[in-house]
Amino acid sequence: MIAYDLYGAKSLSLVLAREHIEEILGISLDERNSSYQGGSYYMFGSNDSENFILKVNLDPFDDEPVELNFPEYPVLLYINATVRSSDIEGSIKKGACFKLLRHEVF
Repeated sequence: MIAYDLYGAKSLSLVLAREHIEEILGISLDERNSSYQGGSYYMFGSNDSENFILKVNLDPFDDEPVELNFPEYPVLLYINATVRSSDIEGSIKKGACFKLLRHEVF
């Protein structure tokens, strides 16, 4: 099954969140810039396969949270199109900085 997960962090800046995720998952997030993603953000993977997107929870166009149901989380981590959701969740839980906010399976 392919999962789409959303995690949030309350107490980390975007830069510190990047360092944390890179360390606990053993990956390297590339810095990117897109008005669609709210300016600077970080990504691992590609759009046509499993990918991770780390960004701020602020829509630059309307100054509202991107995730309206989770305004208290200033940093968001999207894990898209993964078949290893439970393994990733286990690693992220060990770090205790991110909370699983949404888990969808297709």
